[in-house]
Amino acid sequence: MPKQQLSNYCVAEITDTRIILVDRDEGRSVTNDAERVVRQLDESIRGGIGHRKVYYRDTDGRFDELITEGGRFVRFSPCTEGQQHQLSAALGTVSL
Repeated sequence: MPKQQLSNYCVAEITDTRIILVDRDEGRSVTNDAERVVRQLDESIRGGIGHRKVYYRDTDGRFDELITEGGRFVRFSPCTEGQQHQLSAALGTVSL
């Protein structure tokens, strides 16, 4: 049985209110591996995801939100154009 490829992403920003991920376009996409990505984040961040919003930039450069509850992935939510600009600006100073 072939080994299943996992998504490859970087955590570009963690604040008290949000987490921004960037999909590196290797293996499965964050979109297709959302449950594992959220679980991994929740386990690796001190105190878990908590009430932070989790955003990710997909391989097309668009941002979406991974809605979570209790450290588990619930659903996707598209970001507005205003959020797209704000999140892009936030990553403008981050070296990926």
